[in-house]
Amino acid sequence: MKFMKKIFLQIQVVPFKKWMTIAMFFSCILGYVIMAFFPYFASQIINYATVSNFSLAFMNTIWLGLSYILYECVFYINYYLYSKLQEYYCTALYDKLFHKIYTSSRGFSSSVDKGKILSLVGDDIVNFCLLLDSLTVFLSTIFMVFLVFFLVFKAHFIFAIIILISTIFYILFIIYNTKRYTLYFSKQKRQHDFSNNIYVEELNALKEIKTLPIQDKLWKKLHTVLNRYTRAYYRKRKYLVRNQNTSNLFPQYTKVVLYLVLLGFMVYFHSPIGMVVLIIGYYDQLMECLSELLTSYQEIKEYTVSIERVFYTLNYNDSLDSLFGQYEGNEVYGAIDFRKVSYLYNSKYVLNQVSFSIQPNTLNVIVGESGSGKTTLFDLLLRFYPISEGKIYLDGRDIYDYSSRIYASNITMVKQNPFFYNMSIYQNLRLVNGNKKKQVAVCKEVGIHDFIMSLKKNYSTVLRQNARNLSGGQKQLLAIARALLTDAEILLMDDIMASLDPKTTLHIISLLKRLKIDHTILVITNREDLIREADQIIYLENGRASCYKTMEEWKSHINYEESDLI
Repeated sequence: MKFMKKIFLQIQVVPFKKWMTIAMFFSCILGYVIMAFFPYFASQIINYATVSNFSLAFMNTIWLGLSYILYECVFYINYYLYSKLQEYYCTALYDKLFHKIYTSSRGFSSSVDKGKILSLVGDDIVNFCLLLDSLTVFLSTIFMVFLVFFLVFKAHFIFAIIILISTIFYILFIIYNTKRYTLYFSKQKRQHDFSNNIYVEELNALKEIKTLPIQDKLWKKLHTVLNRYTRAYYRKRKYLVRNQNTSNLFPQYTKVVLYLVLLGFMVYFHSPIGMVVLIIGYYDQLMECLSELLTSYQEIKEYTVSIERVFYTLNYNDSLDSLFGQYEGNEVYGAIDFRKVSYLYNSKYVLNQVSFSIQPNTLNVIVGESGSGKTTLFDLLLRFYPISEGKIYLDGRDIYDYSSRIYASNITMVKQNPFFYNMSIYQNLRLVNGNKKKQVAVCKEVGIHDFIMSLKKNYSTVLRQNARNLSGGQKQLLAIARALLTDAEILLMDDIMASLDPKTTLHIISLLKRLKIDHTILVITNREDLIREADQIIYLENGRASCYKTMEEWKSHINYEESDLI
């Protein structure tokens, strides 16, 4: 089947456990083959008992008991193999998704929203693993259906024809309902993503929600999505109920027909009662297999929706993946050159032919009005987006020549609102560098150590969500300490003093002057007290850059341009 081929291609987004999967499949097949002996031994017991051959009846009873034990042992092995495979695939997929998010550019987050990521983690990856079990059952029961048909045909071809006609109608009915079920299940999943995203946005924008009159409209937006979700859910349930309840009419009425025909054979052809037990036993097994077959088919179609979502996300074509090189040279000094760099967004130049040079061990500030391209400049330097035109060089080498590992280890950024995990100060720092002595050393260097030691649990103090139990200045100092633990040569500071008190601001300016001895520092800021200390001022205006050595030179240029406009 076409959809089966597609599934096997998509399931290989992680390395395929070939032999364990084959072993699980064949253990399932073996279990069904053993199950086929149950009606045979039961019919033999009846036949020998009716002719008073109790020794052979007793012997077949023993064989029936042994076959039950063997059946349970085989499926115990099958369940064990499935558990190991599920553990492997879940771990591999969670790891791969984590790595995909970590290594992708910002274009990934704009294409795959947070609501969908939550659904992938909570549902789709688990369904991905459950699919393997459903596939095994599906393929095994196909084999079992053909085997039982063959055995019924050998017993009597008339009963085989009756069962075949009923089975065809049964399968067609189930397939139609399953297609409709899958359609509405897919719609339900999309609405689930949208509702997840609304809750994520609500958490991120809590201040705005509390201070702006937008609650009612957000509530209506949520209920619109939930109503769509409910409609898709109920339509999905309608076809599920048809499969689970209405479809049972086919096997039940077929069984009534079989009993009538079997009674006729016993009355007019004196057929033995063992044949009745055999045919009905095989028919019950066939219906059980068909039920499992069509249930697994429905699950496969359902899980395929999850597979496609996982497959799309993990195979998202990041435009930067092919740009990164393999250069592993780690002797980075921090000389940066922008040469006619342009960045085009929505057919508009955010940066246009920007050129400047930055020397190692210098403090450089980037100034400009809002929207002038300051943050975009950092994003390009961090390789978040591909450059539209021009080149950026680090120590004379194109930044895209460096491997991801080497480049990330030599450039780091401190944001205006740094993020911290809900764990201890020590654990947050340990994510970057586990050397406790070095952690203490950098905290002393940035001037946060004494504050940490004044806390009741010192470095073991747990930071509440995003360090809400620290002040803005304390968070910035801790973020700088974390950045220094990376041993990066280049430090990017994105307007880190925007909301700090004067004392903390002076402290950070003094700190940056000391840090430039061993680092190349770029700071986005409009604070004159920091601009005055800079070795170079890079002024962005309308996507273009001008460089100045002193604040007076920069200000005189601005004043000249303003007077020229007048």
